[in-house]
Amino acid sequence: MIGEIKLGNAIFAFPGVESFHPKPESWYRKEGGPVIDMGPYFFTTLVNLLGPAKQVQGRTLTAFKKRIYGAGPKKNKSFKVETPTTYLATIQFHSGAIIQVTLSFDVINHQRNHMELYGTKGSIIVPDPNMFGGSVFISVTEGGKWGEHKTDKMHLGKINITSSSGRSNEAATNANYRSVGLSEMLYSIQKNKKHRCSGDLSLHVLDIIESTMRAANTGIPQKIQTKCDKPKKFTEEEVKKILI
Repeated sequence: MIGEIKLGNAIFAFPGVESFHPKPESWYRKEGGPVIDMGPYFFTTLVNLLGPAKQVQGRTLTAFKKRIYGAGPKKNKSFKVETPTTYLATIQFHSGAIIQVTLSFDVINHQRNHMELYGTKGSIIVPDPNMFGGSVFISVTEGGKWGEHKTDKMHLGKINITSSSGRSNEAATNANYRSVGLSEMLYSIQKNKKHRCSGDLSLHVLDIIESTMRAANTGIPQKIQTKCDKPKKFTEEEVKKILI
């Protein structure tokens, strides 16, 4: 409906885990940060939609040198931040698409959830890659309305979370089926088929994560060293088989 995707934006942004997590230090150590935390969800979604990535450029920002515990026995005390807490990346894909990605622990609130991709015939809004449900919106006319395509009647879109966290990066209701990847893997092994969450896909996403952090921290564009096949569409018929 939207033609060939040429460019787009993706964003994950909130103030950080310290407001609710009693031991948030690991998110802020040198090996931590928002890319290693949320990159797996966003980058895997982009590879599923666009195919493998080719190159990445980036920049970083650290808004606060110290953070305040908001929960647990150390509440109101501070701890040191050792890693950049915002990454701005531009990822080029082998398809030719270029996507700008913002991953941040420095944003109080925003209204840009979660992905907008722009094609030759229109645009699409993709819901939270950290979950399984959420409406998809499509517009194919300049200044026109956005058509809503609900997923709550689909097997992996049925709402099973009804408590709102109040965070800007999370919907009040959502669908969370995190075991489906393992279920699909087991089913595929039994049927002697290639499973979608393959080692090649996982390695490629890890390559994008590490390359993004390296590019942003050094200011030097990084070539993605690995490549994988674009996973095949996971149809409702196939999902139904692993639910039986």
